[in-house]
Amino acid sequence: MATEAPSRTMTLDEFRDLPEEDGIDRELMLGELVETEMTKRNRWRAKVETVVARILDSWAIQQSPKIVEVFSGEVGCEFPQQDSSVGIDVAVFSIETIRAQCDDSPYIVGAPIVAIEVISPSTRHEQTQKKIDVYLKAGVKSVWNIDPHFQPWPVHKPGESPRMYSGDAQVEDADHLPGFSVSVAAFFESSVFN
Repeated sequence: MATEAPSRTMTLDEFRDLPEEDGIDRELMLGELVETEMTKRNRWRAKVETVVARILDSWAIQQSPKIVEVFSGEVGCEFPQQDSSVGIDVAVFSIETIRAQCDDSPYIVGAPIVAIEVISPSTRHEQTQKKIDVYLKAGVKSVWNIDPHFQPWPVHKPGESPRMYSGDAQVEDADHLPGFSVSVAAFFESSVFN
C-alpha cells in the first residue's frame, strides 16, 4: 500500500522549485504538500484509462468547431488561485483553456471541464475525496471516480450529491459535453476486465 508522508504547507512557487525524487509522487493541494510512495501500475487501471480517453477523444474530434482537448497519463494541472498542482488521469479541457497556455509550461494552468480519476488498489478514500474537493473548488464541472473492478462509479458536480452510474446508464453532460452520451458498460467492454 502507498504510504503518505506527513504534509507541510507551501506556495505553488515553492512546489515548482522542489527537485524530482525517484519513487515519490508529489501533489500540492490547497497549499498542502502531499507526498506518496509511487505504486506499480496495473493492467486494469491502465486499460480503463485508455478506454476512457479513447471514448472521450473520439467524441471530441467529431466536434466542429473544436470545443475541447482530451489529455491522459496524469496530465499535470495547476490551479494557482488555490496553490494546487495535481496529476489527473484523464482530463477534458475547454479549447479556450488550452489556447491560454504558455508555450513553455509543461503544465496546464486552469481547471478542466471534466476530471477523471481511475482508482488504484492502493488509493485511500481520503486521498480520493481530497482530490475531488480540490477539483470542484478549482471550477471542474464534473469529476468521474472510476474503479476498474467495481462498475458503478460516482460522478461529482459542484453543489450536488454524487450520482452513481452503472450498467446501461448513459454518462452525459449536455451543458459541458454537448452530444456526448455513452453507457457505463461501454467503458468496461474489454475482455481484460472479465
